[in-house]
Amino acid sequence: MAAGALIRLSFTLASLLSLHDPAYGIDWVPTDAEMARYRESWNPPTHGTTFTSSADLARQGQWYVRAYVQGQIGSGQYVNSPSSTSTATPFSPDAVSPAAILYYGLTRHVSVAMGVSWIYWRSDKPDSEGNTSGGGIGSTSLIFKYRPIVQNPDSWRPSISLYTKLSLPTNRWFGTPEIPGGFTPLSRVPSSRFEAAAVTEGLLFRKNVEPFRITGNVFYSYNLPGPSSTVGMTAYAGDLISSHLALEHVLDQRTGFGYLLEFATLNQLTTRLDGHPTNTTPASFWLLGVQPGLEYTFSRYESGAKLVGAIGVMFTIAGQNDIRAVYPNISFKYFFDQN
Repeated sequence: MAAGALIRLSFTLASLLSLHDPAYGIDWVPTDAEMARYRESWNPPTHGTTFTSSADLARQGQWYVRAYVQGQIGSGQYVNSPSSTSTATPFSPDAVSPAAILYYGLTRHVSVAMGVSWIYWRSDKPDSEGNTSGGGIGSTSLIFKYRPIVQNPDSWRPSISLYTKLSLPTNRWFGTPEIPGGFTPLSRVPSSRFEAAAVTEGLLFRKNVEPFRITGNVFYSYNLPGPSSTVGMTAYAGDLISSHLALEHVLDQRTGFGYLLEFATLNQLTTRLDGHPTNTTPASFWLLGVQPGLEYTFSRYESGAKLVGAIGVMFTIAGQNDIRAVYPNISFKYFFDQN
């Protein structure tokens, strides 16, 4: 029911956005005129937001790769009530997770991607087997993004994309130990449980208003039943809703220098799409965070290839039943020849 509601909401919002722009009807495929008008509008080749996934796509036939590293520096556990402070008991789960994602523009309206990640962690709280550190391969993801509506630079209408992601628990298959308290950071897009396969559906938007870009999204993640810390039991965790809203201000179009401000939320529900009762502890949690960041274009070539980067730190500012932490991160994107 929740998935059906999300899909209906996505299509309803997209339809309303089109219907309120009388110059363009909705046919779920942007016209040549719409694409040409958008490509001629202001849209400098910067890194863009770090963790707020954009509605825009890689151009047809274009490859680009993103390599990034995010860390987690834990400082406590939020209490079982909405709060901006954590418990006094010291709890420091620290982690570093490098990742790489390869993107490809399949058509003018569809992009696909594949991502892999790794993780190393240490904690003053041992896991169920007494380990205070561990590492190995993380999750693997397959991503499909479809953009039925491209923004009109002459009106307020944004670009809108529909997003599907399959997360595979390769960490479990390769025996990577889970960090105590879990590693479901605010900054990961979208979030899923460490040892569970997950299916995510999302709605994304982006609007360019020189010299700003406004980007946002909302994701719903269904985590398949997975292993439990209790021997002989299967974990049925609640589904996850995550959202992001970001402002990008391009200060120097020539160098791609600008600043980013991103807001993120993460919420685990007490219900599941399959209707099975949840049995994980805590039954639910939520986090609210903010990330300031900077971006820069390091190199640009006549062929259209370019290397861009961004750096930032995500801070949790409030939450319930989850880790209080900061998430420093650095990201690089390399766009292969585009001409």
